[in-house]
Amino acid sequence: MRHWYLVSALASLAFLTIAPAPEVAATPAAPARATNLRILSWNTRHMGWSGQQNWAGYAAQIWNQFGSTSSSTNGLDVVCLQEVMYDTSVTSLVSALNSVSGVSWSAATTAALGRSSYKERYSVLYRTDRVTLLSSTVWTDTGDKFEREPQIVKLRVNDTSADVTLLNWHTIFGTTAQRQAEIQEIANVFSSVQASSSTDQDVILIGDHNAGATSTWWNNLKGLSPAVSTPIDMETSINSSCAYVSKYDHAWYQASYVTEYSSSGRDYVSNVCTFYSGLSDHAPVWLKLYTVGDDD
Repeated sequence: MRHWYLVSALASLAFLTIAPAPEVAATPAAPARATNLRILSWNTRHMGWSGQQNWAGYAAQIWNQFGSTSSSTNGLDVVCLQEVMYDTSVTSLVSALNSVSGVSWSAATTAALGRSSYKERYSVLYRTDRVTLLSSTVWTDTGDKFEREPQIVKLRVNDTSADVTLLNWHTIFGTTAQRQAEIQEIANVFSSVQASSSTDQDVILIGDHNAGATSTWWNNLKGLSPAVSTPIDMETSINSSCAYVSKYDHAWYQASYVTEYSSSGRDYVSNVCTFYSGLSDHAPVWLKLYTVGDDD
């Protein structure tokens, strides 16, 4: 009997319609994690010369004072330096930053640049857990149009794969005519660097430019298409009376391409006189870019 029941049950099952298993939707790839890229630019006033070797002080200003107020959150990702005198100065600063921040830093530093015996270096420092260095070069200065041709640094944000190109530049002070000539010429550098890449249109000219943003000398740069502008035009250089006096430090870019712009300003300085005597005659300037992915 048990065998009969089993056969009968199996026969009944033969007439059942087996519904197909429901399709399981493919799990979408995890989106890139949105993040702020926090960039600082600072003319460090002959960093490395005698009296300009307060590595802990430089590091504390960079890491602990980033932002416009004393309550700003510590930390940043990229530091563009001007007036670096020796490559060993960068090594000392990287060590101090590693210590104060608790994260790992690296740097791309140029050779000494300048027409005379007086020369300076550029350096771009970056957190290796947040940023990947793609390349660091120096502009090929055909015709010797710049006292210190710009450093060209290409970076990638690790969390979002967004790329950005920084032109780190310290304009000659020299004579009025020399300053004007360099600033008018920088438009050609900006457009050429941008045109050289088919994958990265986010170009930012950053540094100490020895002229206010409203000067007509910038008309060549402002007149590029798309239009170039800067959100930073405030007094950043400091005189011996501990007063902010000149609007020399900027970050120029095309808003049509650098859509990640979030905020910017002059870095917080807790005591201007102490800062002037021990660190620099320029306050740093900062820029935040909110990246969600590669938009080029």
